[in-house]
Amino acid sequence: MVKYALYVLRWVVLAIPGALFFNKVRQIFGINDVYAAMIISQALMGAIVYFIDRLIFTSGAVPVPWEIRPRGVCVDCGRVGKCYRVAGKRCCEAHGGEEKPGFRCETCAVKRLEQAGD
Repeated sequence: MVKYALYVLRWVVLAIPGALFFNKVRQIFGINDVYAAMIISQALMGAIVYFIDRLIFTSGAVPVPWEIRPRGVCVDCGRVGKCYRVAGKRCCEAHGGEEKPGFRCETCAVKRLEQAGD
């Protein structure tokens, strides 16, 4: 949810500069066609904003405590349904040789968190 909020906030914050950038593109390139100017300005803005989006979504700078799979199989009990994977050494990354920890149903995820707290 944090990443989603940052993504929406990024759109809101860049709305005014985006409009100003659009007008500058029209002036600099002498484009009267609104659609052509919009395509050019959006392509240029996208090239710039790519790095902001990459920071938000892939850098790990914004922690995501739960990774949710709407339909998964619990690695502990085998139940099929909504499954969770908790990020961080606290409960998932520190256990036995698995490269990527498995998803757990809500009941097993809570049990795993309680075990990790002991």
